[in-house]
Amino acid sequence: MDLSDLTGPCRPGALECLAGVPVVLQDHHTGLLLDQTVDDALGHELGWELRRDAAHAAWLPLLARAVEHLRAHTPVERLIACQDLFWATGHGRMALDATADGGTAEGEFLLHGTAWTRAYGQRLRRHHPADAVAAGFASAAAQVASRSDRTLVAEETACVATHASRCTFRIVPGGVPSGRQVLAADLAEAEPAPGIGNEAIASLHADLRRFTSGLAGDHRGLIEAFDVFLSRPPTNYANAVAHGAVDAIRARSPALVPVVEGLLRECGHRGAFHTLGGVLRSPEWTALVGPIPREREAVAMACCAIARSLGYGAYSVEEIGDDRLVLVASAEFESPWCRVVRADRCPTSSWFMQGAAIALLELATRVDWSSTAPLTDAFAAFAEPAWVARQTESLAVGDAVSRVVVERRPS
Repeated sequence: MDLSDLTGPCRPGALECLAGVPVVLQDHHTGLLLDQTVDDALGHELGWELRRDAAHAAWLPLLARAVEHLRAHTPVERLIACQDLFWATGHGRMALDATADGGTAEGEFLLHGTAWTRAYGQRLRRHHPADAVAAGFASAAAQVASRSDRTLVAEETACVATHASRCTFRIVPGGVPSGRQVLAADLAEAEPAPGIGNEAIASLHADLRRFTSGLAGDHRGLIEAFDVFLSRPPTNYANAVAHGAVDAIRARSPALVPVVEGLLRECGHRGAFHTLGGVLRSPEWTALVGPIPREREAVAMACCAIARSLGYGAYSVEEIGDDRLVLVASAEFESPWCRVVRADRCPTSSWFMQGAAIALLELATRVDWSSTAPLTDAFAAFAEPAWVARQTESLAVGDAVSRVVVERRPS
């Protein structure tokens, strides 16, 4: 499936959308760490339910709009269109046999199970299925294909991450009705905030976006690039999961909320470090742009351009030194969820942006770009938390930008 007709900026200078729903080009490190954070905080059963239900709710509007755009008229055509969209967005391959009453699904190379097995399968034994995002997709696709108001829910009955030969799902009536989701119509136009080298960032972003917009699943339904697996999930998914986990912990053990927020920040840190760094190290970057820049400001500008092309947001660097970074965004994918979906607006919960700001400072000041050592080795060297990230402004509460200040942690 060619996604070019379905993808584009949600608004000029703002976020990336697929079929009118915000999406982000995300690496597998972010997804796996988010899964682990939620399951560690809530336990596997509640964590699975939260992630599966969030995926179902996030996929519904995207699939519904996509099948309309693709002019899929019959239930079978709509089911095929949904399956094609799944592999094109890098989530693996899935075959569905389902109606408004439920059914079954079978998956191959599903992203979360495949990524978990590659990352941990040789060292750890997993006892629970890994593919909540795929389960949510399966039930949403069955619902969209049948054009039924009846809510469906899917359970993963076998998973390759638990050493099954294949991934299988059972789809049945049930689950929770989906709530409000963020759509392109909810987003305002956003010109990048003033920052270092914004004109150069804008030019580089335009070139990079022409490349990243063409990334789609291979024969496995996976996007393997820049030494990571990439996918295009709806941003509504990660936002719902992150806030759902924090809300559950706040109700159960309020003192642990900062711990969970720190882990969510680490999802952004780890994911942005490997993805932004992987792009800079890639042959595609060399062919498109040239050698990796060595100057601190130039690396930071390059990272902002990459971040914009991935759909992180309209990032700009307001200030950077060896021990301090101020990252601003006139648009980022977390604040619309707080503004549109939540009543409390959650003013300091752009956790991914906070972590990405730490990654950007490390990439600009601490990585030896002349070395050919894997980025995983460089990241491991930074395992001791050296930085504090503070969000001082948020688009969610009406500020002109979201602003994150990163400084060295006091001894």
